[in-house]
Amino acid sequence: MMNKNIKNLYGLLLIGVALFMFTSCSNDDDEAPRIDSVWFNMVSRPIEQAPCAYAGQTICLRGSGFGDLKKLIVNGTSINLTTLYVYASDNNITFQLPSDVKTTGDNIRVVTSKGMCDFPFVVRSKDEQPTITAFSSTTLIPGRTLTITGTFLGGAKEVWLPLVYGEKVQCVFDETQENDDETVHVIIPENATFATGICEIAMEKYDEVRDITYTEKVYSSSTNFTN
Repeated sequence: MMNKNIKNLYGLLLIGVALFMFTSCSNDDDEAPRIDSVWFNMVSRPIEQAPCAYAGQTICLRGSGFGDLKKLIVNGTSINLTTLYVYASDNNITFQLPSDVKTTGDNIRVVTSKGMCDFPFVVRSKDEQPTITAFSSTTLIPGRTLTITGTFLGGAKEVWLPLVYGEKVQCVFDETQENDDETVHVIIPENATFATGICEIAMEKYDEVRDITYTEKVYSSSTNFTN
């Protein structure tokens, strides 16, 4: 009798486990979409969380429940899901912002067969996108001033240059010169072994329309700073 009871109990446990697994799978399949964050996904810059983006940039939505994607809408602009620039899985949607995407509305919407979700996100005009276009010299001599030229560089608060072994070094600003939207002046640091890589500028920006302050980064193209 005891063996029979043990077998019955074992059978009930197996049924319970099976039901639990079935319920878990069903819940996963029925999960409504959720966007947790937005990241850059481009060869031209590191993969990092995006405080905002510009038309033409490629971004990645991270979250869950993206399976069976039906619609992807940015500020009222529908993204063509049949293009080669859209890659979707259950946890990621990577896509390129179209050139005609609207810059008002501040919203990304994902629609699947299981539901819909919205995520607040700012898309800015490409005409205001920061760039790094040139350096006063790529031969970096410690103690000298390096002038970085570009567009919309105002608010620069950090400048980093590439070192060997994938490292980087922060530069101090040249206090004898004033930085502006087109130029940033830094002192080349001592005892640094520079390498081919990208220059990074972090800027503190203020959006008057939205009354928000945010940190934005801009990167140069790969440049040979080897010394």
